[in-house]
Amino acid sequence: MRRTSVVLAVLSAVVLVSAAACSHDATNPQRGSTSEDGETSMVEPPREHLVVLVPERADATLADVEAMAPVTQLLRPRLLLVLADPDVREGIRRIPGVLGVYDTAPDGEPLGLSLEGQLFVDAWVARHAPKTRPGEGSNWDTPGFEPPDIPGR
Repeated sequence: MRRTSVVLAVLSAVVLVSAAACSHDATNPQRGSTSEDGETSMVEPPREHLVVLVPERADATLADVEAMAPVTQLLRPRLLLVLADPDVREGIRRIPGVLGVYDTAPDGEPLGLSLEGQLFVDAWVARHAPKTRPGEGSNWDTPGFEPPDIPGR
């Protein structure tokens, strides 16, 4: 009898995990979706973009951008970060008063930013740069590194 209850408990756990995975797949925009004709299409998830506004129209333009996409950070009057998918990104580009929408560093373009504005852009770019850490992926006893402290000592 005990063996039967263990098997039932294991099967219940498997069913719960499978149900959770199926519901995650249905709501995950990074996964492909299948159309009626059986083709799988990939949906690009929203990405963070830098939006630079024209100084003279910044306040009015900001309101228009906020109506299209969530603003995650803002440095008044001209710089903001938004989360947008490709369609929304193109819509933002067409708003009068938007100087540019970037998903990478705006190299070579004269944006006329203040020192604070340039620091904002540099920080955003640095946040997306790959991280390099000494010893990343090495064993704890690799020569030249100390293992972590043993708890309780």
